[in-house]
Amino acid sequence: MPQELPKGVNPYFVKLINGVYYDLCVICRTVTDVRTDCPAEQRKHYVEGCGQFCEDCWHKTSAE
Repeated sequence: MPQELPKGVNPYFVKLINGVYYDLCVICRTVTDVRTDCPAEQRKHYVEGCGQFCEDCWHKTSAE
């Protein structure tokens, strides 16, 4: 049975893989290794108010 999409999560920025939702990068829409149900304070490459970044986009945007 698939994991339930948490309330308030934008369905355009997640992908269901093997019954589990993973966040997509808000810049390039690549699937990240971050589960949608992972608390924000435990995430790498997350910007509050913006969303989850993949590692590549995180480094590109933070280098400027």
